Amino acid sequence: MKSENEPTASRFATVYGSPGQGPRTMGPLRVFWPLAPICLAAGWLLRAALPFPELSTTQAGLLFIALAVALAFFTIWSAQRLRSFLKGAEGEEKVARILSFLPAGCTVFNDLQLADGGPAFDHIVISPSGVFVIETKNWSGEISFEKGQVLYNGKTPGRPPIKQVKEAAAALLNHLSEAQCPDVPVHPVVCFVNNRPQGGLTNIGGVRICTDIDLRDLFENALENPVGEGACAIIAAELARCLDEK
Repeated sequence: MKSENEPTASRFATVYGSPGQGPRTMGPLRVFWPLAPICLAAGWLLRAALPFPELSTTQAGLLFIALAVALAFFTIWSAQRLRSFLKGAEGEEKVARILSFLPAGCTVFNDLQLADGGPAFDHIVISPSGVFVIETKNWSGEISFEKGQVLYNGKTPGRPPIKQVKEAAAALLNHLSEAQCPDVPVHPVVCFVNNRPQGGLTNIGGVRICTDIDLRDLFENALENPVGEGACAIIAAELARCLDEK
């Protein structure tokens, strides 16, 4: 979906997509799916106990207790997971607001998936400075770097953002190549929201690390390989086509 507010929007980037839509829609599905087997187990237990018991009273009581414990554990776990998804959505929305004020000539895609089963891109920016794939992380703990990896509270996260954004950038490059789009530099970026990692703005293994505060500086200082207006338009049209097909 293209968002335009003329005449003001003509001074700023063209924006497609709704930021945070993925976490807000898929997050609850990923969180609450374990509730299905719990409900099935409860239904089987009721059937087994009534009206012709296949279980003794003791067995039924123990199973009911086990289900109650499982439900309590699930409630706590699901609340934490849901908060994590919603926090991620809030981070994406904040970054999208910043990107929407990039100058005219830039095109921003939020929450874009090029193909079913492929990676979901938080943000893609097409600009005269190149194409940027941005992975947004809204983490509240301590962020540090060690041996080319991002550590969260001193530990490697379950989904390492460096690996995640590199794979996304490679998928985008492959897609643009297959679509016979112009060959342009693609820059993978990890943007931390509301949290400044130790080391601040840096580069790890070809991945640019920044925060929401210095995100705009990233585009202003990345002019080594300027991209022509025609190439930007072709790439933007191809990604818009993918969005329209969803």
